[in-house]
Amino acid sequence: MSQTTAVLTEEPCLSCALMLDVTEEPLFGLVRCPLCLSEVRVRARVGNYQILDVLGHGGSGRVFRVRLYGDGGGDENRDEFALKVLEKNHPDYDEHLFFLKNEAFFAPQVEHPRVVKVVGFEEDDEGARLLMEIMQGGSLHDLIGSGARLGEARILETGLEILKALSATYAKGVVHGDLKPANILFTSSGSAKLGDFGLARSLTMDVSTETHLMATPDYIAPEILAGELGNLQSDVYGLGGTLYHALTERTPYQTEGCSMEELASLKKTPVNLASAPGSIHPKTAELINRMMNPDPKARFSSYDELEGKFHLALDYLDRRSKISKGRRMKRRGVFLARFFSRIFGGV
Repeated sequence: MSQTTAVLTEEPCLSCALMLDVTEEPLFGLVRCPLCLSEVRVRARVGNYQILDVLGHGGSGRVFRVRLYGDGGGDENRDEFALKVLEKNHPDYDEHLFFLKNEAFFAPQVEHPRVVKVVGFEEDDEGARLLMEIMQGGSLHDLIGSGARLGEARILETGLEILKALSATYAKGVVHGDLKPANILFTSSGSAKLGDFGLARSLTMDVSTETHLMATPDYIAPEILAGELGNLQSDVYGLGGTLYHALTERTPYQTEGCSMEELASLKKTPVNLASAPGSIHPKTAELINRMMNPDPKARFSSYDELEGKFHLALDYLDRRSKISKGRRMKRRGVFLARFFSRIFGGV
């Protein structure tokens, strides 16, 4: 939906009412009033949205926490949303507009509880905006960066939740194309959802651009680098790389500064999660290693097959946890028996 919106060039200082020139200021920027020296938040409204906070930054612009006003600009709706904003002055506006429109087209097609809901898309004189459900729990990227350890079982459960989103996506004839920690988002209760369908494509669509090559190098499948468009197996590879990163707190390969040729050569080497630091269960290592096999034919042929392996790995973890708990209880029993023997043994 295209609109025509007047772009504000001046806004009043809330302390002294001096009109401030905001022409060159970014959305939700802070400026200092030259008269009263107060810090003033400017450009806190875009379209019919009141900006409340910054949620994140990406190649296609910034994501804000917003509230939506009525069509007439009247009473504020108390519901909050996430708003991805691409401003008209972005140096690669047309290219990123394509990604934003792509996301607005493909995400609503899936309509699954494990996919971040896209509410609407609009474009006007200020730029383009994508309105989405807000994910209060942040991203897997945020959690990895914070140093908070999720635990092996929780990471596998997150993978299983995203697997359900990918299965629903594939059932609609769509490939996501950009699996990475930043695109796995959490609700306030900790449930995981798949977001950002900017690089998604239909399996039946003729592709005239190489957008599939714009996926993040750390998680892109080697066959994509070889010129293939990607399919179920390439999304499986991306999910495997994402979970590898979460489990080890490091990316599967050191890709920074690599050329396309160097990256393709690097990804011919299979990963070995079993050799990574930490006590990762062999079944988990086996699962991730297979998901990231350089040969797509050696990965999984269906999401049902992959889901079964996730459940198997979780069962083994549960079994190990129960055995470990049993051993702790046994050691505790031995300790208590010796303790009471010492106290009452001479009575």
